[in-house]
Amino acid sequence: MAYDETTSMSGGKAGAATWRSGSPVLGALMRGELVLARMENMVVITAMVVAIAAVAMSVAIRTFNLPIADTGEWAMVAMSPLTFIGGALCSHLHRHLTADIVEMLPPGLLRRSLDAIAAILCLVFGLFFIVLAWDLFDYAWSSGERLIDRDTPVAIPAGFVLAGAVLMTFHSMLDIWRALEGREPGGYDPWR
Repeated sequence: MAYDETTSMSGGKAGAATWRSGSPVLGALMRGELVLARMENMVVITAMVVAIAAVAMSVAIRTFNLPIADTGEWAMVAMSPLTFIGGALCSHLHRHLTADIVEMLPPGLLRRSLDAIAAILCLVFGLFFIVLAWDLFDYAWSSGERLIDRDTPVAIPAGFVLAGAVLMTFHSMLDIWRALEGREPGGYDPWR
């Protein structure tokens, strides 16, 4: 099946009439969300590659007693984007924790209402998370604190925590809007 901008996350076609009947602002935001999801996907893949390479290098450094500073710190730093940007990507894909009973419901008002409630709860969580993540990032940035082995600034992983919180909140807001307009939860599939 050829994908286009009307392809839902479940793979079914929404149809041109459904697409045009929705809000043009939501459509534009969803196209922007697709670009964000693709960037989130690239960040997560890059973080995974960095973590694997850093652990492999760390093992080699320790095994052969190389006179190089340990790279295990980079693997720990890479876990921040992997976790928090990955969490934002999961919220976009609607692959986070869900209630199976809701997923089994037929499309309709009840399912949209439950999806909206879940998105509202994610939004509330995201807003609290932004406040906490901002406090952490502000401290890490202003203190200039660095990790021991490679002198990596703590502001880098803290920045990914904040970015993940903002992205999760953005995806939750769009999920609420999609539920109110009768669309499926989750945005466009970034892997097409």
